[in-house]
Amino acid sequence: MIIKIIISSITTVSLSLLLHTSAIAGVYKWVDENGQVHYGAHPGNTGAERVTIRKNDTTKPRAIKTDKDGKQAEGDGQDTDPATAEAKKPEEPKIPKKEKRRMCKEAKSDIASINSRGRMREINKKGEYTYLSEKQRQKRLSTARKKQRKYCR
Repeated sequence: MIIKIIISSITTVSLSLLLHTSAIAGVYKWVDENGQVHYGAHPGNTGAERVTIRKNDTTKPRAIKTDKDGKQAEGDGQDTDPATAEAKKPEEPKIPKKEKRRMCKEAKSDIASINSRGRMREINKKGEYTYLSEKQRQKRLSTARKKQRKYCR
């Protein structure tokens, strides 16, 4: 009986160590002789470099209103009164100059690429190319122009 407990303990510890090492495995990036960029858990050649994966720390969970019983209140948790909604409007965080320059360059690049192409296409979830309509193209262009107005001052 004691032997079964020892064997099961050793097996459990071994499996947890095995799973733990794969969870902290790194991601590597390398370019092959054809110029193709590859990513993988193991370095493909001697020129591979380790890539750090960023986490999105900017998203915050939405506060959910509850009534006095602790149950979720009706609605989406947003104030419907326009006076209180404007009073509670959060301030925009200050963006560093370096980040503004980067966003400005990105906006200018987006505008140039949208204007230089005839038809725009993108790849959907199935891996198929879908072409954007003129309305969708104009919407992307106006978004890029808004971004340019915001960051290129």
